[in-house]
Amino acid sequence: MTVARGWGGGRVRGVVLMVVGIALFALTDVTTKWLSSGYGAAQVIAMRCGTALLVAGPLAWRQDGIAPRRLPLHLVRGALIVAAAFSFFLAFARLPLFEAYVVSFTAPFMTMALAIPLLGERVGMAAWAWAGLGFGGVVVSAAPGLTGGGSALGYAAALAGTASYAGMKVVTRRLGAGEGLAAAMAVPAAMGVLVAGPFAAASWLAPPAGDALLLVLNGALWGTGNAVVTAAVRAAEASRIAPIDFTAMVWAVLFDAVFFGVTPRLADLAGAAIVVAACLGHQSGQRRARA
Repeated sequence: MTVARGWGGGRVRGVVLMVVGIALFALTDVTTKWLSSGYGAAQVIAMRCGTALLVAGPLAWRQDGIAPRRLPLHLVRGALIVAAAFSFFLAFARLPLFEAYVVSFTAPFMTMALAIPLLGERVGMAAWAWAGLGFGGVVVSAAPGLTGGGSALGYAAALAGTASYAGMKVVTRRLGAGEGLAAAMAVPAAMGVLVAGPFAAASWLAPPAGDALLLVLNGALWGTGNAVVTAAVRAAEASRIAPIDFTAMVWAVLFDAVFFGVTPRLADLAGAAIVVAACLGHQSGQRRARA
């Protein structure tokens, strides 16, 4: 299938969608941070997945469901998404945010490494170099807050969540566009409800109206973010969009200032600038390589 070269073409559209998807995930993290002080992981994840399933399930049914030949890949992808959700919740509960962020930003390297044997993509030295520069920007921002005294279980959870997220992107690319985005969301949402639901029921806390709306918003942001990232991974090579994950740090600096009144430090701004430069350099190099 020929990919168009305009704005609506796969590669540019994939990059833009990935930037939007990462922003939506960052907003999901904001609402999760608000909710984590009063609710456990099972309740938050069950409500999150339940909200997404209420939207995606009927849409997937109207789109003729899920092709049986693709169901195994859907189940693997769903398991990776649910594993990432629980792992990151556990990591952020046991680690300072800086430590968990630094571990999670190894995802682009994992994605590019997995794309070579599983997708047959070619990843040049320039792509690894730009990814390394982007990770360097993360370290510049995070280094002043690193303590090195975090929980070993927290580090393991952050690494497990990062690996699950990277694997999810590769499996999504392998799955292709055989089903609509609703089907791609319905399976992991249903799996999340099945896994988290019993634990949530056992320790359920009835939320007041404000928290109930926040739980629904958390699910809506998560579901939309997953759908947008899925569309991005389908539209562009995994190795091309992998470094876009680093833009999460830019959103984190912005949202910390807007929602939590945290004034960005000089290191934060310098790190964000390096990340943006690395992502722009990577995309420019990709365009020249295909010219």
